[in-house]
Amino acid sequence: MDPYVIILISAAAVGWAVFARRLLRAALSVPERFPAVHWRWPEALFAACVVLFFLSTGASAFGKEPQQVTLDTLEMSAALYAAVSLFLIGFLVMRNVNLIDAFGLGGDRAKSMIKPVFFAILVAIPPIYGVQGWVYSSFADANAPQPIVTFLLEHRGLRERVAVVLIALIAAPVTEELVFRGCLYGMLREFCGRGIAIVVSALVFALIHGHAASLPGLLILAVALAFLYEATGTLWAPLAMHTAFNGLSLLGTLCWPEVVQ
Repeated sequence: MDPYVIILISAAAVGWAVFARRLLRAALSVPERFPAVHWRWPEALFAACVVLFFLSTGASAFGKEPQQVTLDTLEMSAALYAAVSLFLIGFLVMRNVNLIDAFGLGGDRAKSMIKPVFFAILVAIPPIYGVQGWVYSSFADANAPQPIVTFLLEHRGLRERVAVVLIALIAAPVTEELVFRGCLYGMLREFCGRGIAIVVSALVFALIHGHAASLPGLLILAVALAFLYEATGTLWAPLAMHTAFNGLSLLGTLCWPEVVQ
């Protein structure tokens, strides 16, 4: 590699590290931003059961050939995501949990999240794509993309594309942020502290996707989402970032399919 390229990459990495460190420090400097809610054991037990359901489903996929994605499986996944979200929300409402207060969904916080989300994406994208590029180039058996990516590349029909978009931009981000940042992270933060909450929620979030090659990138994404939740105090922020990340991934797959094949 050209020495000048190495110097530029090194300078960019140093600049990114300094920039990221300042943002992370700012995210953790005002703990009062985080939603103040007291989780009780019934909510914690119910959320744990939902998390274990996702974890068992994802963990069972490791070490096996990826299952072929079809339009029917996508529609079933969308229905499952919707059912989990509605079931969890219904349970919390039945337990008299104020969802707006519990997840910081008030309009005042939502209005102030745009800049933090933008900066979080700028900070997270380089290491995520960087580590994924290293994994795919270093391990021959890790070159297979996620099954939904393969489905998107092989099916160009409007119905198939709409199904992928609905899963990637609506169903998955809403359900996963509600479960893994809103409930799992929030409850672990209260019971075990912020550090354990970040590590455990990130590991579980990465594992439930059931794709070994994507684990490093998903870990980084999950940590970034947790820090963003801390920085803004509203679940709207990690939801927006999650949706944007999935959207960028879909756009990259459609525009540069040779990169993921």
